[in-house]
Amino acid sequence: MRIFFITPKINFKTIGGSLIEYDLMIRTLMKLGNQVTVVTAFSYANAMTEGLPYKIIEENIMARGLLGIQKGIFKILKKYSGQADFFYVDGQVFLYGAGLYRRLGGKTPVSAYFNRELVCWPDGEANFVFQDNLFVRLKKIIRFYIEKYIGTLLANGIDLMLFTNPYLQKTYEKFGLRPGADRVLIFGDSVDHVEYMEEQGITEDSYVKRNKTAGKLNIFYSSRMVPGKGFDLLLTAFSKVKNKEKFNLILGGTGPGEADVKKMISDYHLGPYVELFGWVPRNVLYSYLKKADIFIQPRWRTDLTSMSLIDAMTFGIPSIMPGGGGLQWDAQNGGLYFKDGDSDDLARKIEQLGNSPELRAKLSRACYARLAENEMNANWQINRWSEKMKEIKAQ
Repeated sequence: MRIFFITPKINFKTIGGSLIEYDLMIRTLMKLGNQVTVVTAFSYANAMTEGLPYKIIEENIMARGLLGIQKGIFKILKKYSGQADFFYVDGQVFLYGAGLYRRLGGKTPVSAYFNRELVCWPDGEANFVFQDNLFVRLKKIIRFYIEKYIGTLLANGIDLMLFTNPYLQKTYEKFGLRPGADRVLIFGDSVDHVEYMEEQGITEDSYVKRNKTAGKLNIFYSSRMVPGKGFDLLLTAFSKVKNKEKFNLILGGTGPGEADVKKMISDYHLGPYVELFGWVPRNVLYSYLKKADIFIQPRWRTDLTSMSLIDAMTFGIPSIMPGGGGLQWDAQNGGLYFKDGDSDDLARKIEQLGNSPELRAKLSRACYARLAENEMNANWQINRWSEKMKEIKAQ
């Protein structure tokens, strides 16, 4: 099949988790015999696209508002409609324009991949921003209802919807997307765990072999420093840990909340226990993961999965995270779960995992058992997706 893979940008300079997923999805689709052409919709943001095994067509949607972006993707789909057997779009970015294209008679079916929340949703656990003024809040409320009651009517014209986990699917369905059961795939984050481990020189027993029975344990977390990423929750919990001298708390990332993070460290007198290393390229991040004894993701949207958690699982690091959502769906038996937002419970889980090398080893082994399942197997998932697209195209 001729698949046109439409995504905002290809930027390997400031590489993020989603780009790693998309690159693997494209390469695997090609290995399965598909002809894949990548179209970047915001091509001014592209970087380091030379030498890739797939063709990139650069389009430029210059609009920043909702209507302008959806109009732009609609035009791109119309432009390449005669050259494609199937379109792929980033669902949370282009869903309304893609749905409108099909509603107005566009002949090429569309697959949309949803791995994030919509911008119009009230700021949740993952993306708290600093307090908006009344005018901005009013604009957000109006946009929310326009998208919920008008936008989703258009978006339901999309032929195939992929969601990273069942919780995210339910959130979108609650918002108004109504794909039939035959038009949905649960499609876990695409990571080639085996290749990843080979590149980093780790095996399924690497963590167990270095698992400490004495000495300080390294607790690791890195993310953008904004209120919704949970640095405040983690520091509050760590301040309540009884045997803090047993741990090094290693925190990475930068952002508008960095000053607040540093103030909390000072206010809680945590300076002797905390290391801040800022933003680092991925190869340096991997060096931290190789030394981490415990990974903590203190806060995230309940319905989202996390590439940071997938990284930790790939290195076999036992994790602590809020339970009952996408993170637990990812890690399953590879983690400990605390009551969301409860710093006391998080402190207890840190002490529990820190005091038991046996539990850490057990969770590490469970990481690899989970990664071996089809839900976490990128090749299996992408092959199933390719076959589903062929099935829809043949209808």
